[in-house]
Amino acid sequence: MTGGPDTVTDEDVAVEWVRRASRPGLRPVMRASQPDSLDAGVTELTRTVVGTQLGLVADRLGHRPRRTLEIGCGIGRLTPTLAQHSDRVHAIDMTPAMLDRARTACRHLSTVDFAQARLDRLPPPGERFDAAVCVWVLMHVLDEDQLAESCRRVAASTRYLTLVEYDHAHIPVSRWSRLRPLEHYLRLLPGAEVVDERTVEYGGDHSFAALIAFPEATR
Repeated sequence: MTGGPDTVTDEDVAVEWVRRASRPGLRPVMRASQPDSLDAGVTELTRTVVGTQLGLVADRLGHRPRRTLEIGCGIGRLTPTLAQHSDRVHAIDMTPAMLDRARTACRHLSTVDFAQARLDRLPPPGERFDAAVCVWVLMHVLDEDQLAESCRRVAASTRYLTLVEYDHAHIPVSRWSRLRPLEHYLRLLPGAEVVDERTVEYGGDHSFAALIAFPEATR
């Protein structure tokens, strides 16, 4: 594994994400060293993968997701894709400055609501979401106990999860990230079953995109 929580506190992480929210364009949620053209291309590729997997969820449910949870929505770059494939989207992020940008970018979307929340403290929903989407978020959960709690809460909150995370980076990741293979997350997601797996590759980096079903969804 790369990186780690050794010298990084929750306060450090919060300050870092406030700082990132002030970057222009897509850079709040992408590497600052990358060219804008690469950021835009990767975003389009990711939108396609997320849209495809939400389509698979619709096929399995017999209807498109009625309620979809977006975990770590950031500046809202993927939110329109979720809204296109869902009746309603509940988008969360822990950083108010990120949420402000997301609300502005998605102000034309009437079926999306935004809320400030930390994943490891997410309250159980009154009814499970049909789908959840989590893209390059869990790699920034550095503490393994927090990661385990976050995964437990995700598994209890949704029927299907699209999980996209780096498992190989061409350029070493910073102290704010930790690379883990899909198998690591599956061990922490109770009842997880992978029903579709794809790859997202660019600039020498490699991510998995796994559509994961939880027990209630597979009965």
